[in-house]
Amino acid sequence: MQLRSTQVKGKGKTYRYAQLVESYRRESDGMPSHRVIANLGALSSLEFENLRVAIRATRDHKRVVLSRAPKTSLLAIPKISANLRYLDVAVLLELWKEWGLTELLDELLPLGDAKVAFAKVIASLAVQRCVDPGSKLYATRWFPKSALPEFLDVSPGAFNNTRLHRALDDLDAVCPTLMAKLPRLYRERNGAFVSLFLDVTDAWFVGHGPPLAEFGKTKEGLFQQKIGIVLLCNEDGYPLRWEVIPGSSADCTVMTSMLQSIAGLSWVGEAPVVCDRAMGHTAQIWQMAQTRLRFLTALTVGEIGSYTEQLPHQALAALSPSATDLQQREQDVKRAAEAAQAAGMKKVADNLLVLDLGIVERTLVADDCPSTSLTGDFAQGAMRLARQIHEGVVNARYPSYAAAGQALGLKPSVTKKYGRLRTLAEDLQRELLDGKAAGCSLGQLLAIAKIREPDEQREAFAALVRSLPPKPAASPSAIPPREKEPESNEPPKLKVRLIAYFNPDQFVEQRLHAQRDLQDIQTFTAQLNASLASGRSRRTYESVAAAVDSTLRKLSLLEAFQSQILQQTPAGRPYLKVDLELDPDEWAKRRRYDGFTVLAAAPSLTQAPEELCRLYRAKDVVEKDFQVIKSIVELRPIRHRTNGKVRAHVAICMLALLLERTLAHKLKGKHTVEAALELLEDCHLNRFAANSEGPAAYILTELTSQQNAILRTLGLQRLGDTTEVAERITPR
Repeated sequence: MQLRSTQVKGKGKTYRYAQLVESYRRESDGMPSHRVIANLGALSSLEFENLRVAIRATRDHKRVVLSRAPKTSLLAIPKISANLRYLDVAVLLELWKEWGLTELLDELLPLGDAKVAFAKVIASLAVQRCVDPGSKLYATRWFPKSALPEFLDVSPGAFNNTRLHRALDDLDAVCPTLMAKLPRLYRERNGAFVSLFLDVTDAWFVGHGPPLAEFGKTKEGLFQQKIGIVLLCNEDGYPLRWEVIPGSSADCTVMTSMLQSIAGLSWVGEAPVVCDRAMGHTAQIWQMAQTRLRFLTALTVGEIGSYTEQLPHQALAALSPSATDLQQREQDVKRAAEAAQAAGMKKVADNLLVLDLGIVERTLVADDCPSTSLTGDFAQGAMRLARQIHEGVVNARYPSYAAAGQALGLKPSVTKKYGRLRTLAEDLQRELLDGKAAGCSLGQLLAIAKIREPDEQREAFAALVRSLPPKPAASPSAIPPREKEPESNEPPKLKVRLIAYFNPDQFVEQRLHAQRDLQDIQTFTAQLNASLASGRSRRTYESVAAAVDSTLRKLSLLEAFQSQILQQTPAGRPYLKVDLELDPDEWAKRRRYDGFTVLAAAPSLTQAPEELCRLYRAKDVVEKDFQVIKSIVELRPIRHRTNGKVRAHVAICMLALLLERTLAHKLKGKHTVEAALELLEDCHLNRFAANSEGPAAYILTELTSQQNAILRTLGLQRLGDTTEVAERITPR
C-alpha cells in the first residue's frame, strides 16, 4: 500500500488530493498492476506527510509516537478587570465639551475646596439621563460601570450620593445665571436666532412631591401630584430659558410672565416668538403687545368672531362628510379644499389654504385687559373677576362661563369657584367691590355663598368682617405715593395682523367628530329612556337631571341642547322621560370655524402669510422637546421632595435635552438619536488589570461598520482609535 498525490490549481489556490494505492501482479503475464482502494480528498502538506509516515511505519511493523505541542496556559492571558460603557457616553461627552459647558459651569461655581469639580458631576448626570436615566442613587451605581471616571479623572468612590445632592443644590443656586449665559453660547456658535417657541408641560411625582407640587389633571389626563414647566427654545430646539411653576398654574399666566421676563433682552433680537392657542385670548394678546415682542399666536375659537367676519365659512356650511371608507374621506377632503379655494383662499399646499386679513384694530373694553393679579385685596379682585365673567357670557362675547374664565387666564375649576360669588346678595357683592372684606379668603366667601337666605348671608358676612384683623394704619412719616399721570379717556386700542388658514383634513375630522358626538347623545338618550320606562328604575328627577347635565358637559354640548324631563303616565304608571332637542343655530355657530385657524401676529411681522402659517406650524419643535425630556431623558416620575432639588433635576434634564438636540442635528437625518445611541452602546472600553509586567491597559471593542459610519458623520473618528483613547484617559 502506498500514498499518491495529485496537485490541482483552482481559484488561485493549489489543492493536494491523496489516494491510497495497492500494488499486485496479474496472473496472466505477471506484470505489476495497481488499484486505488481509497480517495482521501484534499489534504494539507502536513496531513499528507503524517499519513506517509504512518503508512511507512505500518509496512515496517513499527509504531509511530506523536509528540503533542504544549498547550498555551490560560494563566498567561491577561484578565479583563472591567468592561466599561464607552462609545455612546464618549460621544455625548464630546458634545458637552463642544458647547463649552464645562468652562461655563466652572466659571459659575469654582472648584474651591471640593475634591470633585461641580461641572464634572453635572456633566455625568446629564450624559446619564441621555443613555440610561434613573434616580440619583442609581447614578452612583451606574457611574463606575462607564468610562466617565477615566475621561473626567474622577474616582468612582467620590461620585457618591452626598456629592450628587450637594451638586443639585449648587446647580439650583446658579441656574438663573446659567440660563442668562446659554443664549450667548448658542449665538456664538450658530448666529442670531431665527425664531423662538414657548409652551408649558407638566411632570408628576412618586409620592407627594415638594410644596410646588399640586394635585390635578396632567396633560395626559392622569390625576397626580404635579408641577408645571415653562420652556422657551429656539428653532433648533435648544433650551434657552425654563421655569418650574406650581402644578395648578394657568398656562396663559405663566407664559405671559415668561414673555415679560425676556422683553428687551438683546439676544431676542428680531426673532418672532411663537405661542400656542393658550395665548390667543384678547387679554393675553394685549399683554404681549405691551412687551413689544414680535409675537405670533392663534385666536381661540371664541375670539375669532370679535376680530373678523371675513372667514368664508358659509362656503363650507353645507358640507357633511361621511366616514364610509378611506376613498370617501379623500373625496370629502378634496371637496372642502375646492370650496375654500373657490371662496378666495390661496392654496399653498394640499393641507394649507391661506387668506391674509391684514391689520385689524380693535377697541378694547374693560374685561379685555383685566388685572388678573389678586394680590392685595383678594376678595375685591375675586368679585371683580366673577362679574367680568358673568358679563362676558350675558353679552354673548363668550359661549360659556368656562370660555369667559379662560379668556381671563383662569382655569375652569377656579372660574367655577368665582362664579359662586354671584349667588351672594347684591348689596354684599357691592361691599366686596368696595373693599369691605379685605383680608378674607375665598373659602370664607364661598361658605357664605352657600347660604340660601339673603338675611342669613348678611348676618354671616357681618360676623366675618368683625372677625377680620384691623387694617394697619398708615405711617405719618411715609413717603406720599407718586402722582399718576392723568389717564386718557380714550379706550385703548389693539392692533394685530390677522392671517387665516384652512386645513381640509382637519375640517373633515372635526365634522366627523361632531357627528359622533351627536350619535353618542342619541344613544345615551335612548338607553336612559328605555331604562326609565322599564318599570325597574328608581331614579329621581334630580338624578336624571344630573346624568343629563354630566353627559352634555363632558362633550361640551350643554349650551347646544334644550333639555326637558317629562312626566309620562301610560296605563296609570308614571315614569320620567328625557327629551333633548338640538339648537340648530347654536350647532351651526359651533361648526362655522371647523378647519379654520386665525393667526394673530404683531404688526411688525411682515413676512408673507404662508410663511407665518408655516412658522406657527413649526411650534411643534417645542412639543418635540417635551417628548424628548419625557421619553429619552425620562423627566418623570420625579423622586425629589424639595423645590430646589426639583428645579435642579429639571435643569439637568434641560442640559440633557441640549445634548440630544445637538446630536440629532449632527446626525443629519441618517439615524435617529435613539437608534444611534443604541448602535454606539455595544462598543465598550475593556480594562486589563495591572500585573508584574506593566500597568493597567485599556483596549476598545472592535468597532462595527455602522459605528464607524456614525463617528464619520459626527466628525469624531478619533473616539474609535485605541491609541488615542489610551492617551486621553486617566486609569482608575
